[in-house]
Amino acid sequence: MLWVQTSFYLFGLLTLAVGIGATLLVYCFYKEYFALLQDGLSLSLNSKSRCACTWIAYKNYLLYSIHLLLYGLLRICQLISLRIAGIQSHLDRCKVGEEYETSAQLLKVWSRSKPTFFTILYQRHFLSTHVKFVHPEYSLQKHITLMTVTDKEAIFCVPSSKVDILNVKKWPFLFHAQHKTAEYILVMPIQSLIKLASVLGDPTAKVIWIHHTGRCGSTAMAQVCNALPNVLTISEPLNVFSLDQYFKYKHLRNGSLDWEPTEEYLKIYQSTVRVMLSKSYLKSAEIIVVKAAPANSMVDLNLIVELFPKFYQCFDIQRSSTSFIASSMILSRFFPNVKPHATLQNCCNDKKHVEWLLGKSSVHNHTEFIAFVISWCEMCSHYMKLCESLTHPNVPAFKYEHWQSNPDKYLETFFKLVDLELTDERLQIVKDVLNEDSQKNSMFSREKVKQRGVEIPKDMIHVANSYSKFYHLPKWGESFTLPNTVTSP
Repeated sequence: MLWVQTSFYLFGLLTLAVGIGATLLVYCFYKEYFALLQDGLSLSLNSKSRCACTWIAYKNYLLYSIHLLLYGLLRICQLISLRIAGIQSHLDRCKVGEEYETSAQLLKVWSRSKPTFFTILYQRHFLSTHVKFVHPEYSLQKHITLMTVTDKEAIFCVPSSKVDILNVKKWPFLFHAQHKTAEYILVMPIQSLIKLASVLGDPTAKVIWIHHTGRCGSTAMAQVCNALPNVLTISEPLNVFSLDQYFKYKHLRNGSLDWEPTEEYLKIYQSTVRVMLSKSYLKSAEIIVVKAAPANSMVDLNLIVELFPKFYQCFDIQRSSTSFIASSMILSRFFPNVKPHATLQNCCNDKKHVEWLLGKSSVHNHTEFIAFVISWCEMCSHYMKLCESLTHPNVPAFKYEHWQSNPDKYLETFFKLVDLELTDERLQIVKDVLNEDSQKNSMFSREKVKQRGVEIPKDMIHVANSYSKFYHLPKWGESFTLPNTVTSP
């Protein structure tokens, strides 16, 4: 009879575990749905999009669903074991600002998964186990990079020390490299990040911060800079973007459209930038170039000017609406539908713009197209407002079409404005870099993009013109140059 009782108890425990796991899984899916909105991307199971990679995207999402199930079960076991071992008590003390010297938790990564290419990475995207607690300064090692920031914690990617994660030729996008190469992740409470940043202070190296629209040659420019001696390039980190999306979504979830950065947000933003540009990088670089995430340009344009006035900044690189949107439409074939309402969350920091856009019935049609129209209009609008607000605008604009027509003159102008000498040797290095496909190691290589085609019918152009009219921008196909543009044909 003993084995019967034992079997009964084991069955009961198994049933309880499955029940708790199912509940946690539903909760994870609930969180992930809104996280996808934060990322600005979402899957549409009823989509009529002609996206060539839709099936691959659905397969990835299925694999991610399995990953979430395993993550839920693992978390149940961890919550119990960490509490028994006393580790959870230490974590609780760290979260309230205690135990600073051992407040960073190092976790071993066993598996990873995310539903889309652009998903912001959180702990749930990794199956990981506790290794040890370390000092926050552990994060300052050269091979460790800041990955994600919220109002509660900061997450760092820890690859092998042999991996050059900042090699922009191999990894055009840092957020993609972080997902692929992480052997460990380092998690620290946000108070520890702020304290670490206060010790580090502002970077002493020259910092060039590149804002851009995307699909504009900015990746090639990042590789050009990275090829120069004593220059380090950080290409599209999502740490400040994750921070912006987290705070903005938390605010908009309460029904308010009037978003203004809070004092807490500004403090964390400043700390994030300081730690990302930490002094450990200065051992091998006198100049740091940051090619920011395009979706966060509207935020960065204002805050970098305010918080880091000594940074060299440029709006590199603007592109005409016609070429930008057409190129973005081709790019959209590589991933599922971009949702317009999520795009509003990414791009819009103006209450009037959000209210007007939400009132447009067309925002529900031609989803990818409208999303890119909104993105282009918002970026141009934010930049023009910045120029109007500054007595002496110190964020010059560069135009992609000028690069195409006269690359030597364009590069000469860029180097001069960021106070770099364009020697013959450097010019040859630049030309060698530009002869190669800047995104050949990504899913957006020239060969893959050439295989995609896009046609934009007249009715969609008419819709685009209705948006550009609201923003006081030119109609589709009309020539347009932003104020304070320093390049010329």
